Amino acid sequence: MKLKTNRQRGFSLLELVIVIGVIAILAGILSTKGFDILRSSKTQQVVGTVQTLKTALVDFIAMPGGTGSLPRTEGAGIPTTGTALTAASDTLKGNAARLDAVLLAVGKLEKPLTISLGSQQFAATGVGSELTWNQASGTFSITPDGAPGRDWSQVARVEARSSNPAALPSAASGANFRLDGTLDLAANVVVAYLVIPACPAKDAYDLAVKMNGSQLTPAVGSACDVGQVAYAVPVNGVTDCYVYLTSL
Repeated sequence: MKLKTNRQRGFSLLELVIVIGVIAILAGILSTKGFDILRSSKTQQVVGTVQTLKTALVDFIAMPGGTGSLPRTEGAGIPTTGTALTAASDTLKGNAARLDAVLLAVGKLEKPLTISLGSQQFAATGVGSELTWNQASGTFSITPDGAPGRDWSQVARVEARSSNPAALPSAASGANFRLDGTLDLAANVVVAYLVIPACPAKDAYDLAVKMNGSQLTPAVGSACDVGQVAYAVPVNGVTDCYVYLTSL
């Protein structure tokens, strides 16, 4: 009588190669999709943050007892008190002052900004006391009075400065935007904007596509001079990204 035996058949070398190849292809597809999903979620977070900031700015401008304006935090005209602070250079004062810090101080933002794109630095460089915003006087001060030593220029933040319609948006550092793709901002207004330092080029492009719409989509790898998002030609894969919030 014949005895039946069960023998397991192993995979051949060719079959193993085919299986590994299929797995590698699938892994490549899934990882690419995963990166795209992650990038999309990061840019969507910025879009949501921009809407929150716009609401906070409207509330700030309408505050009872306020001046109905925005304090400059960059360039000339930053409002300060204190002899030494006022005499400090515009650059030092601009590096130390932030409009999001003002919104936090008056309760229009619930927590400090956290942006997933760009530089992941969240603390100032330098030493010394921070600038303090006084809503009653509408000025920044520092205790003890002196030249500011803090530098927030590498951190994602909100700023405000005088408009500069003579400069291309990609070179204006937030002072100009062509919101309709053609017209520059008016002269003699204060512009509020979100700054995202060292933003990866692909993320900056995706953010411009999301916020500007298909009609104002910039060319890949080029500067963006149209719409709510502005940035210079990326260098070493990154660029500082400026997002329009409001102007008055």
